[in-house]
Amino acid sequence: FIVKTSGSSMINADIYSGDLLIVDRSLTPRNNNIVIASIFGDLTVKKIKKKEKSFFLISANDEYPSIEVKEEMECFIWGVVTYIIHETTSA
Repeated sequence: FIVKTSGSSMINADIYSGDLLIVDRSLTPRNNNIVIASIFGDLTVKKIKKKEKSFFLISANDEYPSIEVKEEMECFIWGVVTYIIHETTSA
């Protein structure tokens, strides 16, 4: 499926507000993949980082905190981002 982004939490991964992301739901997320996650019903784009028995959702912008996903959180990984589509020149 395709998702249109908003916000600036992933700018250091070259994902900008208004970009289109191609997301593959059939892939199993691996460490350092960029994923679409639902946290308490809100969709977000983050890099997944697995550490021992827990995992984190990491922003690619120091102004946004990382999220440690805990058991009590309502968090689902919707899919893995496989392509990023954005303009290369401004109008």
